[in-house]
Amino acid sequence: MAIRQSRYSPGLVTLHWLIFLLFVVALAAIEIRSFVPKGDPLRSTLALVHMTAGQLVLLLAVVRVYLRFTQPVPAALPGPTWQKLASGVLHLVLYAVMFALPLAGIIFVQAGGREISFFGLTLPHLIAANPDLRSPVKEVHEFIGNAVYYLVGVHILAALWHQFAVKDGVLSRMRLR
Repeated sequence: MAIRQSRYSPGLVTLHWLIFLLFVVALAAIEIRSFVPKGDPLRSTLALVHMTAGQLVLLLAVVRVYLRFTQPVPAALPGPTWQKLASGVLHLVLYAVMFALPLAGIIFVQAGGREISFFGLTLPHLIAANPDLRSPVKEVHEFIGNAVYYLVGVHILAALWHQFAVKDGVLSRMRLR
């Protein structure tokens, strides 16, 4: 059994905040893009920023899961069973989103028969071109993207509630040193 500590490792903390920032960048880029007129080159730049941030989320999520299971983590905070269960479910859903959202975006683009590059490297195709799949995958991608706002909001509110109402120092567990 792993040794428990009071804080997450520096690697896990760094990945937590870096992935959060990449989500902010991806979501901001796609939201701003909706205000840019079609034909403006800024639209394609914002789409590229959106996709690159999403691909980085996926890559860093793999590293984060590896570190999560290979490094000691703090013990669960004391509290009612429903609260521990809710926390576990929310964290599990957030981890699922880190994989599902970028993968849905990749599948959406590849279903349209387009290549996806990642810093100059062409990614292998997860699926063959399939125009009929594009629309439903886009809907899933957008649904998950919109859900991120609510999931992260609940996560932040819960952390603030723990920090300032319960006063259990929860924020110190994920603080950058």
